Amino acid sequence: MSFRPASFTDVRRSGPPTTQNGTEWVVPCSQQPPDEWLQVFKTETGGTAVAPEWVLNDRSIQLRFTSGPDDVPSTVQSIDRWIARANEQYRNWLQEAHRKGDERRRGEQTEADRVRGLNERFRDL
Repeated sequence: MSFRPASFTDVRRSGPPTTQNGTEWVVPCSQQPPDEWLQVFKTETGGTAVAPEWVLNDRSIQLRFTSGPDDVPSTVQSIDRWIARANEQYRNWLQEAHRKGDERRRGEQTEADRVRGLNERFRDL
């Protein structure tokens, strides 16, 4: 039996940007990302002037950013790229975690088989 620790569905932007004041913008997102994904996303956006942040409320998950109206299209394109890269890097991290877990379980099973063999070998002593 092989245990899979987690599965992942890509995070994506699920609607257009909206604003209340022409400076602060939000874009809805498809789901709350895992904490490890958020760390990757923060690394992707580090050093940028946009500095988007995640906002959770009762009805939705949103990404908030500050931008002038003329810069919104390029900012949203950047956010889409950052999300795509974070999805890819998180998927790679998760696959590596699965691989390491499978390897550890195989090692544990091999050790259990070895011990069982030793006990069987010396059971009549």
